[in-house]
Amino acid sequence: MSSNSAKAGFSRRYFLIFLASLLGVFGLFVKKRRSIADAAPFVKQKEKWTASHFYDFLNALPTDVMLCFKKSLGILDADADEALLKGSDQDILDIQKHALWLSSNVLVYPFRDKTKLDYHELVTWVCGGAGIPEIVVQTAPTFALENELCKLFFVQKWDEQTLPLREEWLAKIDPNGAIKDKAAVATLSGAGALAVLSSTVAFKGFAFYTAMSTTIAATAGAVGVTLPFAAYTGASTFVGVLSGPVGWAIMGTAALSGVALAGRGNPLKTAAFIVLLHALKIDALIAAGVPEKDVFSI
Repeated sequence: MSSNSAKAGFSRRYFLIFLASLLGVFGLFVKKRRSIADAAPFVKQKEKWTASHFYDFLNALPTDVMLCFKKSLGILDADADEALLKGSDQDILDIQKHALWLSSNVLVYPFRDKTKLDYHELVTWVCGGAGIPEIVVQTAPTFALENELCKLFFVQKWDEQTLPLREEWLAKIDPNGAIKDKAAVATLSGAGALAVLSSTVAFKGFAFYTAMSTTIAATAGAVGVTLPFAAYTGASTFVGVLSGPVGWAIMGTAALSGVALAGRGNPLKTAAFIVLLHALKIDALIAAGVPEKDVFSI
């Protein structure tokens, strides 16, 4: 073999080794790319969330979902990209500040520690003003109280709609006919409809959030808003529409009857913030394949 051939073989060998190494590093990078499913262990649905719970969940979110969440809250513009994220700790601090601002009296906000926001206290404040029974507010874990706020949102949006639109919702929510006599259900108040629907498979467990997404989409459609879902959310499932900018805008208009406490921030927008964060929790649980019985059992 000539020396030139040997050198060519030697160079080729080292090039292949270099290429394999480069692909290996790239593979590691791809594998380490976070998914929203990585946040599922931090949902802690049976616990009352402290400031640490709040931080840990946000810290586990992938960058695309963090970007989506900050857009939804109005912290970033709708056309922002991941280059405008500041890094996990600073992004989380931005959200902590936002939550504290929404829920604080303007006079005390400057003196409160954003990093020690008691998230469960924030949730109980909103739930107490929304008319959720006191015994539930005092004893339920954070996740369950968030779910109660979701139900209140559904009730309000139901009461705002015409009978034909309610029937349209029911047809979309239950294409297989599990809900009997949809026309009769459509005539009920939001509270009555929720009571009836909660006994059906269409409203059990994760299916309730399918209904919530349908409600959001139908509400948006009723006012002429188009929902290109993929453009609005980095989350992994249908529930992601709740955490997109359009979802936030619609949630922000929710009156949540009875939510009004003088001297304490903005309970309406705080309620919307809570529901959006809850939607991300649901996304994480579904993406991780967590069984419904482990989420919704008492």
